Amino acid sequence: MLRVSTIAVSGGGDVIRQALAAGYVDVLAISTAPVVLGRGKRLFEGFDQDIDLEITKVHSSPYATHTTYTVKH
Repeated sequence: MLRVSTIAVSGGGDVIRQALAAGYVDVLAISTAPVVLGRGKRLFEGFDQDIDLEITKVHSSPYATHTTYTVKH
């Protein structure tokens, strides 16, 4: 029997990094707005091993760029 579950994880950089490092993420969607806030956590910093991402979709508007990646396990 094949069970497919969809679970969304949202939050700050710490939560996303933990889910990626644990191997729980199959698809990563990131929205980037052209605003410099000056502080915050780096999303792709502090990993012990490489995580391969493949861009599967990109949508841009004047307000943000939305990029979807497949996480290669």
